[in-house]
Amino acid sequence: MRVKTALLCIFSLLSIVVCFCLTPVEAASVAYGRIYPGGFPVALELNLDGAVIDEVGFVRTLAGNATLSNKLHRGDMITEIDGVKVRNCDDVVSKVSEGDGKEMEITLLRNGKEASVTVSPYIEGDSGKYKLGIYIRDSIFGVGTVTYIKENGCFAALGHQIVDSVAGEAPIVGGMVYDCEVLGVIKGKRNEPGELKAALKGEPIGEVFTCAVNGIYGRFYNFKPASDPITMGNRSLVTPGKAFILTSIMGKIDAYEAEIIRAIGQSEALAKGIFIRITDKRLLGYTGGIVQGMSGSPLFMGGKLIGAVTHVLINDPTKGYAIYIDWMQF
Repeated sequence: MRVKTALLCIFSLLSIVVCFCLTPVEAASVAYGRIYPGGFPVALELNLDGAVIDEVGFVRTLAGNATLSNKLHRGDMITEIDGVKVRNCDDVVSKVSEGDGKEMEITLLRNGKEASVTVSPYIEGDSGKYKLGIYIRDSIFGVGTVTYIKENGCFAALGHQIVDSVAGEAPIVGGMVYDCEVLGVIKGKRNEPGELKAALKGEPIGEVFTCAVNGIYGRFYNFKPASDPITMGNRSLVTPGKAFILTSIMGKIDAYEAEIIRAIGQSEALAKGIFIRITDKRLLGYTGGIVQGMSGSPLFMGGKLIGAVTHVLINDPTKGYAIYIDWMQF
């Protein structure tokens, strides 16, 4: 059994680089406390509540190669072994090693549903150790964008649920936040979503508390406001018309014009609440519209923060969706 390290990637559909100068935005509401615009990209290391199988391989036994591919599948998330909770890769390795090859029951999440299989580990010919012949990992690495930050350093980001590239919807139990650097942009085209390329830098600058259907929430260790506070709006204020998003392309931060095409009536937290179009020729020239790496980008209308970009239309990268900021309050 081998533990496989995940590569830094762009989360789900989006995540962006936005921020700072907000001259047209009003002073913050006293009732909610001061909040500050996000828009800057962060790298995230998120801990899974279990171990995801990235690949089912084989064990080189003295009798030849042996595999459990008929019972364990790519994307399965191991949560228990013989009724004992599995929290990470080390737990899986320990349980298999300590089992001395005895039959064991593995509880897992497969396609979002709980299942169980009974397996017997194989003994590796060279090492004499018992193994399952699988590649596993217990974390997700990616890039997201901070939407706003409170005075105490607590932040909201991303605006949608994290979906693991292999396991799909997988339970996440916190994580760490790092600075990140945008290295380049792949311009979006019809049926070819663009993407921001980014890299993680340095030591952790914060931590993640919660990953929910409406985004990621955490705290920066040493937050220092870099702009004036802003006013939080709500979905009752959102109507078709002119708006703007904040984004940074290759380190240059700016506000870019957008149009709200439709405000969708909602009574529960859904990531697709505001249908938008990018109209700013500069941003269209840089990215072709909304690209992967832009989710979490603050969306403003009438001087107030009213949402965050979450999705792009595959067949038209100039259009996409945003979540109402109502659903990202905490």
